[in-house]
Amino acid sequence: MKTIILVGGGHSHLHCLKKRIKHLDDNVKWVLISPSRYQYYSGMFSGYTEGIYSLEETRIDLERLCENAECEFVERTVLSIDPDQQHLLTDKGDIFTYDFVSFDIGSRNDSLKIEGLHERNLPIKPNYRFPEQIEKLHNSRKTVFIGGGAASIEMALSLQAWKVDNGFKDHLVTVVHSSPLLEKAGSHSSKKITGLTLSKGVELHQGRVEKVDETRVYADDGTSIDYDEVIFLGGPKAPPLFGSSILPTDEKGFLLVNSYLQSVEYPNVFGTGDCATLKDFPDIPKNGVTAVRQGPVLWKNLNGAAANGTIIPFEPQERYLAIMSVGDKRGFLTYGSFSLVSGWAWRLKNWIDVRFVRRYGG
Repeated sequence: MKTIILVGGGHSHLHCLKKRIKHLDDNVKWVLISPSRYQYYSGMFSGYTEGIYSLEETRIDLERLCENAECEFVERTVLSIDPDQQHLLTDKGDIFTYDFVSFDIGSRNDSLKIEGLHERNLPIKPNYRFPEQIEKLHNSRKTVFIGGGAASIEMALSLQAWKVDNGFKDHLVTVVHSSPLLEKAGSHSSKKITGLTLSKGVELHQGRVEKVDETRVYADDGTSIDYDEVIFLGGPKAPPLFGSSILPTDEKGFLLVNSYLQSVEYPNVFGTGDCATLKDFPDIPKNGVTAVRQGPVLWKNLNGAAANGTIIPFEPQERYLAIMSVGDKRGFLTYGSFSLVSGWAWRLKNWIDVRFVRRYGG
């Protein structure tokens, strides 16, 4: 009997578990290893922060999903992998042996390049940390977000909306960004989201953060900003797992995979989502859209590899629809260089997000 181990409860692995419910195969043993029984859906982070969703509405019960899929669930954190011996070591000292292993463990919101940040940053990834950290943001009188991308702006606007709704108008929410907001969406969208963010009362400071101490964030222009909580959302950072292994990675430490989602040197090791970089398409965004689209390919390839059968390549799409919540149940929709702000955009996002969680949690 072949053993397939899924490490992490990310989007691609959720798809595999759901497919297995309808396609059980007694010739393959499936195991899911995750540090928490619950997988919190990142698409609803902003809505939970704003107070729109309850905690239960944002999470998927991995143990129950595994039970339905006849997949063994192990609540552990994988600390290291030996791809030659095909062993995984967990934080409890367990050693698991696999025929095929797949990693969908997400990324870190941290940066070792900023002096002092690691010791003071509020980590919401891995996402099982998310609920307790949002409570700290709600209580913070002065919050600084580092980063000018969608994740930082969305969380800042959602937190600001919660502050206003709950009477904390004296609390300050600041975003420090080294490049224009949503720069990759084009200048028109960047100007639009900048104006919207300022109109909501979020303070913006363009500069590169160089240092963080116990009370202040220091930018490269000499400015310093007081904070109670500081959170880095300046782009995904590689999880430490691959850096401590002999698995090939890209220059940033993400698992390097080919178009079949396999490690470029170990074909029985797969990687999807934020934790992996496609060798032939290194600039594909590390976001939920990519991870969701990789799910069906991963399912096909894990089963194909286990049966010595056919595997298929993942084909990235050049453009994709993205919607971020900007507070007060309004969404900022982008598609290529096109963008708009509307209530129906948020309703569409809400429909997509609620449907996603119900698909895997029901």
